[in-house]
Amino acid sequence: MFGIGNRPTRVCEGWTRREFLRVGGLALGGLTLSDLQKAQASPLTSDPSPPRGDGSSRPGRPRARHCILLYMWGGPAHQETFDLKPHAPEGIRSQFRPIATRVPGIQICEHLPRLAQYTDRFAIVRSVTHNGVNHATSAYHMLTGHVHFRPGPGSVPTPEDFPQIGAAVGRFGRQPEDMPASASLPSILLEGDGRIVAGQGPGVLGPRHTPFMVLGDPTREDFSVDTLRLPDDLNAGRLRHRADLRTALLQRSRLASPETMALDESYERVYRLLESPRAQRALNLANEPARSRDRYGRHHFGQSCLLARRLIEADVSLVTVYWNTGAAGAAGNWDTHDNESNRLKSVLLPPFERAYTALLDDLGSRGLLDETLVVWMGEFGRTPRINRNAGRDHWGFCQSVLLAGGGIRGGQVYGSSDAHAAYAAERPVSPDDLGATVFSALGIPLDVEMHDNLGRPMPLCTGRAVNALFG
Repeated sequence: MFGIGNRPTRVCEGWTRREFLRVGGLALGGLTLSDLQKAQASPLTSDPSPPRGDGSSRPGRPRARHCILLYMWGGPAHQETFDLKPHAPEGIRSQFRPIATRVPGIQICEHLPRLAQYTDRFAIVRSVTHNGVNHATSAYHMLTGHVHFRPGPGSVPTPEDFPQIGAAVGRFGRQPEDMPASASLPSILLEGDGRIVAGQGPGVLGPRHTPFMVLGDPTREDFSVDTLRLPDDLNAGRLRHRADLRTALLQRSRLASPETMALDESYERVYRLLESPRAQRALNLANEPARSRDRYGRHHFGQSCLLARRLIEADVSLVTVYWNTGAAGAAGNWDTHDNESNRLKSVLLPPFERAYTALLDDLGSRGLLDETLVVWMGEFGRTPRINRNAGRDHWGFCQSVLLAGGGIRGGQVYGSSDAHAAYAAERPVSPDDLGATVFSALGIPLDVEMHDNLGRPMPLCTGRAVNALFG
């Protein structure tokens, strides 16, 4: 699977000559004009204005060059992972015990023994808070750094949405020469009824800034993206000639609308990828040594983290990895309404721990960790009280988030929750602040303005970067 936009698109095992010559087949990940119209359902939004020149929110020297967002769909229970309350009353405290870690004074869950030896490499923020309890709109808030304009169930992606952080980085951040600035994998977040979760796309930035989406099963031995292989009878020179001819014809045509020209920019991105040996290598997991793939774990999350490292090494600015139903194998998602303890210790925590520690090791050994911010989060935490089904329900008022690399000072806990891990007690951090922290770390000014399709200004960011996290 390989796709772009708000829905996955199946890609065949290579193209026929007829399919390849059809312009729509060259769209990034299979995006055709009809796909574009369906995905946007309105005219292309205006291109955002450049940052204001007064320097009022100009960041200091960028701390990071890349970012990996690890998103745990469903909402991890902070009480069972990074904010245990062993002295809370029965019915609130976890069945798990806290254990000592490499950093004196920091304790985490007993079922994360390997991760306990890595606490000097990451920071725990125990005071992330918002007031959402719905999966979709809480995910929107965490993924965009903005409250949804229609909070509650039933939201769907629209061209008026704020952009996903990766899409915004792709627009305002560093632009790699022959790789996409932003990528997402290995699947698209869907609500239980099949609706696409808003906040994963470009919103007001327009489809040209949709994160490059790599969709499929990365656990396959031969996993690669077939779209990026040219047909046998078409070499790179002939491809470039056709691309230049197509652009020239569009530019001379009186019928070339802004939407068509924007689509042509998407085609141009694909041409560059098809011509790029670096892209070919990065997206071919079959070239990765078996022991490396084993180290991450032969599950969707592990192999997705490995693919994220390969994309970062190929100079993609931001990669989002979604731990999602159907993308995590038997592990499912983190929505632990029932049998929570058994699900966590048996199917959720072990693959997370294995992949996360392998990612930190791999980035570190390759000299990439200092320049790569790694953020682990979900859409919310879980209720302080355990329900009748031995699980915890949705709770946005408190959750824990991990940050590593990219200048983050490891071995610290930022903020705290109250005695029952119900509310942020000290130094609360909003999703808006997390977004600001990512942008600031990557050197993107926080006072950038975007514009919707009516020309109205919209702020890229309303939060404040948590600068105390950085060493």
